[in-house]
Amino acid sequence: MFTFPKMLKVFRDDILQDSFEKNGFVVVPFYTPEEVKELTELYYRLHPKDEKGFFPSTFSKDKNYRTIADDEIRRICERAMNLYLRDYKTICGSFIVKSPGPESAMCVHQDMTLVDESKFTGINIWVPLIDLTKTNGVLQALPGSHRLYPTYRGSTIPGIYDEVSEQIKPHLQTLFLKAGEAVFFDQSIIHYSDANLSNEVRIVTNTYFTHKDASFRIAYWNKDFGNKVELFDEEDSFMTDFEQFGHNIHDRPKIGKSLGLVDYNFPKITPEQLQKVYGREEKPLLKRMLESLFK
Repeated sequence: MFTFPKMLKVFRDDILQDSFEKNGFVVVPFYTPEEVKELTELYYRLHPKDEKGFFPSTFSKDKNYRTIADDEIRRICERAMNLYLRDYKTICGSFIVKSPGPESAMCVHQDMTLVDESKFTGINIWVPLIDLTKTNGVLQALPGSHRLYPTYRGSTIPGIYDEVSEQIKPHLQTLFLKAGEAVFFDQSIIHYSDANLSNEVRIVTNTYFTHKDASFRIAYWNKDFGNKVELFDEEDSFMTDFEQFGHNIHDRPKIGKSLGLVDYNFPKITPEQLQKVYGREEKPLLKRMLESLFK
C-alpha cells in the first residue's frame, strides 16, 4: 500500500497551496457574472429533458452531450484556472445537477481514484451557477479527511466512512458558495450534499484537473480479490469515453489497461477515531433535528 507523497505544487499562491494541503479544499472567486450566464445558457441548451434527482453529465449515455459540455466548460474555465494554477492539465469539464426532489440527495462519500495518488493529487473545481442555501443541496466537506488514510476508491470498493456515515455529518463544514465561487477540493476529501428541496434546479460545473505529469488511473474490486484491488491505466479522455457511469458502474472496467492486483487493507474510520480527530461530542439525533427546525 502506498504512503502520501509531498504534494506537487499546482497553485500559484503559496497560501492557497498550504491551505489546500492542510484542509483538502479552498474557496476562491472563479467565474465572472458573464461566464455564469454563458454556462447557464449552455446547460439549458444541452441538458436531457428527462433527467431527475442527482445527475452528472458524465452519466449521460449521449456522448455528444458529454463531449460538448466537456469542451465548453474547459474553454470557459481556462481564464480563471490560469489565474490560480501552474503546472496543471485539465482532464474533464462536466455539469453536476440536482433537480428538485428528495431523490437528489448525495450520500457521504469520496470521489473515485483517478490518478496514481502515491505521486499525484486529483482535484475538482466545483462551482455553483446559483447561490447555495440550506435547501438547495449545499456542499459539505470534512476538513482534513483527505489525509486520514491512503485509499483506493471506486463504486465497487468499500469506503473508509461506511461505518460512521451518520456520525460524520455533524463534523462537516458547510460551504455556502455564491454563484461563480469555486471550491477546489481533493478527490479523496469526504463530502456530502442534502437533497435539493427548493423550486430551482441546482446547476454546478465541475472541472477535474491534476499535475501536468500525472497519468490517469482507476481502481476496481470484487470479493474474489480478497485484500487486493485491480488498477487500470486509462487515457486522459476517460471521463468522456467511459460508458459505464450511471448504469453498469459496478462491472469491471471495459476500457483501459489492467496493471494487475495490488495489496489493500480496506481501512475504516471508527467512531473513536472520528471523536479523537474532530474533537467534539456528537449531538443526539433528536437534538440535531430540533436545532435544524429552529435555525
